[in-house]
Amino acid sequence: MKLNTVKLGVLALGLFGFSLTMSAQEKKEPNFEKMLKRFDADANGSISLEEFTSAKRKNEIPAEKLEKQYAKLDADKDGAVTLVELKENWGKSKGKGKGKNKKKQD
Repeated sequence: MKLNTVKLGVLALGLFGFSLTMSAQEKKEPNFEKMLKRFDADANGSISLEEFTSAKRKNEIPAEKLEKQYAKLDADKDGAVTLVELKENWGKSKGKGKGKNKKKQD
């Protein structure tokens, strides 16, 4: 009987630890440097709309949605998303931008 209680306790601790690990991974910020390298096909240090909406990504996400996300990332509207813009605007492009759930203050 005591052995079963110990096994159950170990299992519960294991599940608790696993849930904490998963929770921490979900909150982890993406690696923007790797992301930039992945999208930046011509290796010029920025992401163009064409690179962002590559044929492979169009199969995963509708082109219209990608174009809207890109517009939010390209804060200065120069047609190139830099590492700084990517870091500052990533949450906004995913609908998690600052102030989304805040009420307007008069």
